[in-house]
Amino acid sequence: MTRFVLFLFCYGICVMSISNIILYLNYRTLGYSWHAVLLYIFNSAELYMFFGAIIGMFIVVYALSPSRSPFS
Repeated sequence: MTRFVLFLFCYGICVMSISNIILYLNYRTLGYSWHAVLLYIFNSAELYMFFGAIIGMFIVVYALSPSRSPFS
C-alpha cells in the first residue's frame, strides 16, 4: 500500500510539473526568444521536480520488495 501511495504522489508531482513547463512555453507567444524561454525552464524548480518524480517512480516500480513481511 505504501508503494502505491508513493507512486501516486510521484505521478501527481510529475503531471503538475510537466504541465507548468508546457505553460512556460506560452512565453514564446509573448515575444521571448527560444533561448530565453529554455533558460527560464532550465532554471525553474519544476524541471528538477519532474526529474525527481520520474526517478521516484522508477524506484517505486522497479525496486525489489519482499513478497511477505518477515514478521507475519
